[in-house]
Amino acid sequence: MRKWNRQKIIKELRKITRDKGISPGVNQIPSYLYGACYNYFGSFNKAKKAAGLKIEKMKYNPIKKSAHKISKEFMYILGVIYGDGYENLTENEHGSSGRISLAVTDQDFALTFKKYLEKWSGLKAKYKINEEGLYQIILYSVDACRIIEKIDLKRIPKLKKEFGFMFLRGLFDSDGGVIGENLDNRKIAKRWVHLSNNNHQLLALTKTIFNRLKIDYSMKGRIKSGFGSKKMQYQINIYNLRDIFKYYKFIGFNTKRKIKKLERVINSYEEAYLNKVNEELKW
Repeated sequence: MRKWNRQKIIKELRKITRDKGISPGVNQIPSYLYGACYNYFGSFNKAKKAAGLKIEKMKYNPIKKSAHKISKEFMYILGVIYGDGYENLTENEHGSSGRISLAVTDQDFALTFKKYLEKWSGLKAKYKINEEGLYQIILYSVDACRIIEKIDLKRIPKLKKEFGFMFLRGLFDSDGGVIGENLDNRKIAKRWVHLSNNNHQLLALTKTIFNRLKIDYSMKGRIKSGFGSKKMQYQINIYNLRDIFKYYKFIGFNTKRKIKKLERVINSYEEAYLNKVNEELKW
């Protein structure tokens, strides 16, 4: 265990400043050094002051008032966060911090998430390509995280149906997809829409919304094999053309790669059958 004193802390802070070329923030120092600053100086900023380093004033980004109301943008964001997205809120005696982020391979998905985040919150989100080559979106906002953490999934079926549809669109953009193989051969063609997840409450919500749309589906489970996980992974599949049509009309995808594949699957059915289904659904 490293032994600290005030002089060692000052020396370490100055070294980090030289290495980085800037006065470091909380996120740019090791957690053990932050703890030492707090123990010996009472706070990180007091330690920086003793080291003669520049102290940046904390910036507070207030979220716009309308963000406290349910909207289509918010529901899409929520769906993404329950899928590939990430939200973290920290509140303790040292202060508060909040972060919403998404890192994915589809650039258009990332940019759509960014657009919705900014429209909903009124704040500017960061966009970059991270070290893994993924398109990453980051929004720092305590208010935004607080709003997200207050939402109970059980409340969603009681909202306007369009809000539930947008939630599922965000979720399916993250964890959903389309299978379309051998589309030119009806006998061996594989055509379905799917969602994979292990959150029972999330799966129950998805089934509730599908039931209201009268979308038939099947669900199967298997032990997730990735990374040695022992969790049961479930997959919801939509096979029937009528039900795929309903999914396409009411929920769909924002990710171009997925929506184009879904359209190819739908258009692969014989024209007479498509017209019949179209007429039955009275589009």
